[in-house]
Amino acid sequence: MTKKVLITACVCGGLALGAGGIAGVAAMDGYHAQIEAAMKHEKLANKSDIKIDQQAAIDQFNKKYPDKHLNEVELESDKGKYVYKVKGFDNTNEYKVKVNAKDGKLISNKSKKLDQNEKEYALDPGKAISRDEASQIAEKAAKKGNSIEWKLEQEKENQAVWEVKVKDGRTVKEVKIDTGSKKVLAVGIASLKQRVLFLQLLVM
Repeated sequence: MTKKVLITACVCGGLALGAGGIAGVAAMDGYHAQIEAAMKHEKLANKSDIKIDQQAAIDQFNKKYPDKHLNEVELESDKGKYVYKVKGFDNTNEYKVKVNAKDGKLISNKSKKLDQNEKEYALDPGKAISRDEASQIAEKAAKKGNSIEWKLEQEKENQAVWEVKVKDGRTVKEVKIDTGSKKVLAVGIASLKQRVLFLQLLVM
């Protein structure tokens, strides 16, 4: 290799590394932005704003989509406020409504064709333990932290489960509970927050 070619290669390599470095910094800035946005999102959601109960959200679903089978009720932080997401199905479609947990107003609703390869099971919320009891079980299983999000789902024909997210600082665990036996089925990092927590670890 000639001296001229070698210098050119080094310069090009340096530029490539520089560009990679700049891209890396830009990516890290993006990670910081995502983390800050997620943390801000969590701070803005306040459990004292949960004014309506689960049944009121279900009533909204039944009003919008009468005579449908219920299979999931979720209460989560969404853009700074708590909302219920209620899902149901019939022989051809699946349905979902979002309800403001503070004032009970319908935020949105949608339906789509039911995936024929996915089996849906009807949920009877009256047979499940309460959200408060599920929170107590989840917080004990997680060792530390407070419950921040909840999902009640008919996972199998004869098994309904609570999935409760428990937050302790920057750690969010998901605790899965059988609503019949009250047995803790699993404890792990919450899938909803997994990417954000990974990004937090990168920049700490």
